Amino acid sequence: MRVLTRSLALLVIVTGIAFVAIHRAEIDPLAVRNSVSNNRLSPLLFVLLQVIGSLLFVPRTVLGIAAGLAFGMVWGSIWAIVGAVAGVAAGFAFVRWMGASGVLDTSPVVGKLIKRAEGGGWRSVAIARLIPMPHSAVNTALAMTNVRWRDYLVGSFLGMLPMTLVQVEIGASGGSIILGQTDWTVGCLVIAAGLGVSFLISQISRRY
Repeated sequence: MRVLTRSLALLVIVTGIAFVAIHRAEIDPLAVRNSVSNNRLSPLLFVLLQVIGSLLFVPRTVLGIAAGLAFGMVWGSIWAIVGAVAGVAAGFAFVRWMGASGVLDTSPVVGKLIKRAEGGGWRSVAIARLIPMPHSAVNTALAMTNVRWRDYLVGSFLGMLPMTLVQVEIGASGGSIILGQTDWTVGCLVIAAGLGVSFLISQISRRY
């Protein structure tokens, strides 16, 4: 029964990923914004979309910009990071539920490297989040190690936060342009701060 359940769940996820790949041109920040706007439960819907998006390999950049368009800089940042953490947790949990935990540790090719990275705890996770790779792929790879849940969530939060703020600000600035309320000062400062924090996290992680 367990094998059947996991097989069906995997089939659903693979089908969803294929659907996203086929319709990728239609999945953009405006489409996401329009799907959740004018609804009292829009924050909850947006977080749910991020969880689904994380499982189906939807680019997180699309969702981050959509958060800025839909909610503005402050609330957009809050809902974007909440949804991002919920999404990576869902992806991690799914792969672990499929029974893939620790698979990479036993690999004769990368096993030693993976074990060394696990010793870095949340710092190694944060570094992985700063690498320009699809976050859904990173979720899967990390779930296939023995990294602890606490290190995974803390490292993911810290590693994703800088660029999430940048993405949200891009979306919020775009919304302001549409409404004729452009103010580039805040946007430039947020982008600079996000890039600066990314650099600091990478340097601290490498040092310790």
